[in-house]
Amino acid sequence: MSAVDPTAVDPTLAVAGLEYDVVDVFTPTPFAGNALAVVYGAHDLPTSALQSLAREFNLSETVFATPTPDSTDTDYRVRIFTPMTELPFAGHPSVGAAWALARRGLVAGRALVQGCTAGLVPVQLGAGAGEVTWVGGTDPRVAHEIDPDGPLAATGLGAEDLVGLPTLVAGAGLDFGYLMVRPGAVAKAMPDLRLLRSLRTHSAGLAGVSVVGWHDGTARVRVFTDDIGAAEDPATGSAALGLGVVLVTHGLLDGDATSTFTVRQGVEMGRPSTLYGEVTAAGGRAVSCRVGGEVVAIATGTVRVPPG
Repeated sequence: MSAVDPTAVDPTLAVAGLEYDVVDVFTPTPFAGNALAVVYGAHDLPTSALQSLAREFNLSETVFATPTPDSTDTDYRVRIFTPMTELPFAGHPSVGAAWALARRGLVAGRALVQGCTAGLVPVQLGAGAGEVTWVGGTDPRVAHEIDPDGPLAATGLGAEDLVGLPTLVAGAGLDFGYLMVRPGAVAKAMPDLRLLRSLRTHSAGLAGVSVVGWHDGTARVRVFTDDIGAAEDPATGSAALGLGVVLVTHGLLDGDATSTFTVRQGVEMGRPSTLYGEVTAAGGRAVSCRVGGEVVAIATGTVRVPPG
């Protein structure tokens, strides 16, 4: 049997491969933040093939990005997948896709419009080192209040950890349940994947649980779910968008102004992340919000096109 040359180029990749980048989002530091695969040229593939690729990368999300130069309403379109399912919207894929497309010269300008299943999303590109890329959400909403017992059990916390604020389901693209706890309680949360799955199964549209410790304009956050291939996410832009809505509703941010806040996440996972939030409110209600962060390149390559 002849030896395989490990340096030989596989012709199947040259003929039928898709180019991709891996970037870390919500951090200026490589191997921190939330890793994201951005795949190009996959717009004609069936959903089953996109899901196979997302499982192969096995990151919390993989985004398939397609520039739309002939469109009058979008600069690019995305489809976003976890290893298990497709999402209508997500924050870190939206930030990372815009940054990666611009780095490759596939979109032009700083003010962009992203098309995704949830609708049209504004993006403000930060192109240089140290600059923040911002993505807006859909219309902010508080869906309803829920009994905290389920989220507490699913995250390994107790009633003594709460700070007396209602547990709200809210969002601006995806809905999360927000447990407002003592800042010191955030680190001790221990997710139970079975209970998280049960909670989401019985709460239609709930993307996960966000455990929030608020102090002086900064939120220490951990986000738990059961559909990203792991129980915890290191940086969750969609949850940060909804957090702005919740902070206004609870009176922790001005109800008639534009306020900013900072989210620290991923520390317990060894993937420290910094997300910047901005929310505009009127009459005690959030009317628009956006989330931003830095992005850093990690890898680039070519991946086979899966069958189906």
